[in-house]
Amino acid sequence: MNRTALNQKHIESEGKLVDFHGWEMPLHYKAGIMKEHLTVRATVGLFDVSHMGDFIITDKSGGKGFQTLLTNDITNIPNGKCVYTHLPAKDAKIIDDLIVTKLGEGKYFCVPNASMVEIDGKWMKENANIELIDISKDLSCIAVQGPKARTLTAKIFGDHVNTIGKFEAKVFNYVTKQFEDFNKLSKANVKGDIGIVSGTGYTGEDGFELIVPNKHAPALWDELLKAKVDFEILPIGLGARDSLRLEAGFLLSGQDFSGDRTSIETNCAWVIKWDHDFMGKEILQKMKDEKTHQKMIGILLEGRAPARAGSIVRLADSPHEIVGSVSSGNFAPSLGKGVAMAYVERQYAKPGIPVILEYHERQLKGETVKTPFINKV
Repeated sequence: MNRTALNQKHIESEGKLVDFHGWEMPLHYKAGIMKEHLTVRATVGLFDVSHMGDFIITDKSGGKGFQTLLTNDITNIPNGKCVYTHLPAKDAKIIDDLIVTKLGEGKYFCVPNASMVEIDGKWMKENANIELIDISKDLSCIAVQGPKARTLTAKIFGDHVNTIGKFEAKVFNYVTKQFEDFNKLSKANVKGDIGIVSGTGYTGEDGFELIVPNKHAPALWDELLKAKVDFEILPIGLGARDSLRLEAGFLLSGQDFSGDRTSIETNCAWVIKWDHDFMGKEILQKMKDEKTHQKMIGILLEGRAPARAGSIVRLADSPHEIVGSVSSGNFAPSLGKGVAMAYVERQYAKPGIPVILEYHERQLKGETVKTPFINKV
């Protein structure tokens, strides 16, 4: 079982530890999932997401090698810009979704999902002319999320961290608490004091992901959690992380896609920039033109019962007709109702259609809606 550098901190905070893709991670702490979720929406919460991967990638082909693997544009952006993108296979199905930060001409910092680190790394090296340095085991990541996230982080590091905007990042020295040149991010330096502060997250709230050398992570966790402020700070587990991301309409790798869906089906066509070549481009173009594919849509349920992944989607007006299936479902504490994301036949992927979700003869009534389910994103 893998353990993050913050494992002891979770034990001290009475976290309920579970196996998550081979990592011992907190499902929740003593406050409980509901309280944790609502605290992130109201003030600020701390997440240990150190199980996520970290790559430094350098093109060896004039700055174009890595770009040919990705749907989104990572070349025509400023240094320090973070981009959400999909990594498609040759058949255009999504292998993984990534956050890529440009460090300089032909040099990038890439965050793959926890269970995909080895798979992504192998695929990238086999299919592009790049140098890939895996620094996943050298770094921890503390996500500080919520309306008070910037206030809390600035109290620890200084107001200059708030010059980092949403989907921007800077290389950071966690001892001097100062920004460094992008070229300072290296395998050697992350074993010392160098990491990244990134204006990203997975909750729909503002905040940062503090990508910090392992040796500094426990002290930083304590400093953030015990900061003297006039608002509540809680550690947040995987349970609330899932309900928060679902309210925000964010995809979960391995659940909303697992080598079986394309960017167009996931309703993420916006991550496709058509002005460059990438794997699966012709297939996606054909899907775009023919418009016969299934498409993801949100479903807001009438009651508090959560939908189950794998639930069948039927039309309420024609209950014999199966039109799709649920990929993610949960109770949404911010709304007081169950919500789901589902793939349905394209003609029904629009808001306002009454549906029935069926799972092992249990039926839930709801209506299709656009995501996100909350207005904070």
